[in-house]
Amino acid sequence: MKPSVKTVVSILQTASVQGYIGEPVSQLEHALQAAYFASQDSPNHPSLIVAALLHDIGHLVVDAKTEFMAELGVLHHEETGALFLKNLGFNDEVSNLVKLHVAAKRYLVSKFDVYKERLSEASRKTLDYQGGFMSLEELHEFEQQAYFKDALKIRHFDDAAKKTDFKVPDLEFYLPLLNQVCS
Repeated sequence: MKPSVKTVVSILQTASVQGYIGEPVSQLEHALQAAYFASQDSPNHPSLIVAALLHDIGHLVVDAKTEFMAELGVLHHEETGALFLKNLGFNDEVSNLVKLHVAAKRYLVSKFDVYKERLSEASRKTLDYQGGFMSLEELHEFEQQAYFKDALKIRHFDDAAKKTDFKVPDLEFYLPLLNQVCS
């Protein structure tokens, strides 16, 4: 196992005892469920699956300078996570998808009235900290992103990954994919 992969595996393992901010699952359960949904949707897309697994790693790599969204996790966790993964050697697709998953939520609530109603209570609360609705200019800019469509997929996997007592493959199952998308 590559050293960078060992690092993220260790972080995710400790997340098995950390609650997922206002949701009925742990951080690890949330990550594994998101990866499972990605693997079901796109089994031949390792970067998408790994991005789904690691999309919230920014909540788990905090330091003394970290800003929080009240009791709702790390402010700008998408940027923190993307930079962390890029510095570890994960490919650009993984780090960009991690970075875009919050913007994807903002995009979806701005484009589709019913989307906000489907969000969990915690996810609706974080939306305000994350910038709320997008302007028309922001919508257009987001649609021009190279990973636009896959970022929307990550967002949907994220939204679905909050099920209690939902059996999915464990972290070891994803080791080959983690090694594949990390230099």
